[in-house]
Amino acid sequence: MLASTEAGIAFSNASVTLIHGMSRPIGALYHVPHGLSNAMLAPLVTGFSVGGEISKYAQVSRMLGGVESGTSDEDAADKLQGLLISLNKELKVPSMKEWGINEEQFRKSVPLMAKAALDSGSPGNNPIIPTQQQIEQLYHDIWDSN
Repeated sequence: MLASTEAGIAFSNASVTLIHGMSRPIGALYHVPHGLSNAMLAPLVTGFSVGGEISKYAQVSRMLGGVESGTSDEDAADKLQGLLISLNKELKVPSMKEWGINEEQFRKSVPLMAKAALDSGSPGNNPIIPTQQQIEQLYHDIWDSN
């Protein structure tokens, strides 16, 4: 409960970004727990976002132990998406397909989910602010990546 409370305090002060906005409709439509849908989305949404805050994403990559000492910020940031893919595999994070989501239903719901993500306001806090079309493409790419 303490961790949940601290997370709530952090969110209230700093807000959330694209990944949370995109996770909400997945939870609402497909009953995927929010933390799990965040994990499902993390690699590709991070890959989309990394160019907007290279030094911060490089720091995360370094904290995950995924880069050699002395690696440039650009190279460290570029490795983060792969590190997250590996972490998801290690933690056995299921794909949406493995969770049981029907592909046809998912693809039909992409425009609605992208609009809901934008309407949440969360994408406005992202290092790269996406358009609805970019969010739609991310949903498709995330499905296709698994």
